[in-house]
Amino acid sequence: MSLYSLSPRSSNESLQSSSSTSSAPDKLAPAIKGPMVWQGAELDPAQYVIHLSDREIQDIRAAVIKVKSKSFPVGALAHQLSHQQKEPVKQIKLKMHHTKSKLITYSQVAGLDRSEISQETFDLGNPDLMRRLSSISKELHEGRGVAVVRGLDTARFNDEEAVVAFAGVCAHICPQRATDSYANQTLSHVRDATKDAVPVWARDIGLAGSKITAAMDFHSDRFSGDVIALHVRNDGGGDAGGEQLVVSFPRIYNELLESDPEVLETMAEPQWPFELKQKDKAPYLELGSTLFFSKGKPMCQLVKAPLVGTPLIHRDPSMPVLTAKQKHALEAVEGLAKRFCTTLDRQQGDIQFLHNLSIMHARGAYRGTDGKPSTRHLLRMFLRDPENAWDKPASYRHNFDDPFMPGRPQNLPVIDNDPWRIISGRESHG
Repeated sequence: MSLYSLSPRSSNESLQSSSSTSSAPDKLAPAIKGPMVWQGAELDPAQYVIHLSDREIQDIRAAVIKVKSKSFPVGALAHQLSHQQKEPVKQIKLKMHHTKSKLITYSQVAGLDRSEISQETFDLGNPDLMRRLSSISKELHEGRGVAVVRGLDTARFNDEEAVVAFAGVCAHICPQRATDSYANQTLSHVRDATKDAVPVWARDIGLAGSKITAAMDFHSDRFSGDVIALHVRNDGGGDAGGEQLVVSFPRIYNELLESDPEVLETMAEPQWPFELKQKDKAPYLELGSTLFFSKGKPMCQLVKAPLVGTPLIHRDPSMPVLTAKQKHALEAVEGLAKRFCTTLDRQQGDIQFLHNLSIMHARGAYRGTDGKPSTRHLLRMFLRDPENAWDKPASYRHNFDDPFMPGRPQNLPVIDNDPWRIISGRESHG
């Protein structure tokens, strides 16, 4: 078993600068003000739901067709390849014009490989729509932290087209996609896999939270990405459960700062015993914080699964138990989250965006009918927008940056064919 001990807190500098070497300051940040602090009905769907027009939906469909048909302007494709290969655009264009075999390869990579979907290759042909989507990022990072793009259900995409559209729309909002180093997983499927036939090799693995129908407590996905994006392919039916709940962590922070600041101090201490997984399934311990600061803004990275286990992925008995203060912190945050939360307005075809550093999310239990698995199905990716991303404390910057390391192969599967090994992930919360 490996033990990674992280830096102790040192100074209030972490409240002011991204160059701090510590995540936990000697002094907690003052109360947060502004639009990111809200509770309950103050988060109004009329303010966070973006309705696509018929013309905009047609433009997105046209972009999907271009991706499938490999029809890209040479200039746009050259700029994309220049960025990927670190070569001048002129040199790329020369290769494309003078080397037929190269041109074929480039076209196939850009047109057939979903990992190549970007702002350049997902050509919307509509500057107004591009600006409208791009503006969502600022709302996520500086505003309420929640946005929903609505209307794609009318496009009637098949499964492959839905993945392309999801990746393409996301690229115009937050251009970087996270891919974990554990399994090169970029896009995952949130669905009911409890009735899937279990292979012999997977019988002792268990299903991650995204593959079961049980309720999930409030959490932020740790070191997964700055923004979580979810595409609702099927909501499972109006009376089947699975409602999605969101809460402003700055609102929770302000309440705790006034009523129980020791909870925040406990969250910021780098002594939380996270159980992580090696690729051979062996558990190992990593000590870390659940609360960080970005120039005075609190960043929550609290997720229970690698701290206490899940119904189907139990905590290894060799792992240390939480302290009394840590248990109290979990209970306090969950209690306030339930008090201040609201239900996310959801419809078929929605693409939901949550700022994973300032918004905690939860899920109600859901069910199928007549003994059949639930039809509820969401696509999920984690994203980052370098232009608007919050600064991270230096001692943990690698953890936040790791999912976005360039050159890592991306996997955007149309069909979920491995709900056990890969999706469980290093941190066991999938």
